[in-house]
Amino acid sequence: MNVIDNVLAAAVGPPIRRAGQAEKADVLASLTAAFENDPAARGLYPLATDYQQPFPRFESFSGVAFADGIVELTGNGMGIALWLPSSIEPDPIPLIAHLKTTIEKLRRNAILAGIKTQAQMHPHVPHWYLPFIGVRPEAQGQGLGGYLLQHGLRRADAEGLPVYLEATSARSVRLYRRHGFEVRGVVDEPNYPRIFPMWRNPANTSGDRTGLRAAT
Repeated sequence: MNVIDNVLAAAVGPPIRRAGQAEKADVLASLTAAFENDPAARGLYPLATDYQQPFPRFESFSGVAFADGIVELTGNGMGIALWLPSSIEPDPIPLIAHLKTTIEKLRRNAILAGIKTQAQMHPHVPHWYLPFIGVRPEAQGQGLGGYLLQHGLRRADAEGLPVYLEATSARSVRLYRRHGFEVRGVVDEPNYPRIFPMWRNPANTSGDRTGLRAAT
């Protein structure tokens, strides 16, 4: 752990640990369980049989997080967060290739149009990006997601960096708003899950969002 992580662990309570490459399969299995009833995930794969196999292979996010970002777990492994630093620019090409092979042809063009819009809305100013945060179903409702989120936000605040994420439901929008995020637009393409890009400035700043407006 670095100095910032040690300070965070002392400030927020029980340690949140980082996952290594050896835990990748378990982390992806937990994320798959966590997002089983997520509107956006199931918008891509409506049938349970279609969802279980392709969702764990979102390597465009998980692979990068393990290699160059941060994968954090609550102590019991029930909560998971993937964080990408400002030095990593998300590449939509692997995601598009994955969707082309796992989405039925009749829905493919609509899904790819939504992905394109979502990618265009991603900011290009320095920030932390949170592509996935979730809690396994058997541990939901215990505050683990908020606890894990606060841990990452404290790190971003310590570095003076904003945070960007895409909320996948009105319920999650409300959660993120309680943690200082603001909705910056809506991905509302036909036959594509409704996505809410959200932005949070670091604490103790003037609240200026000019850089984000220029980037979008």
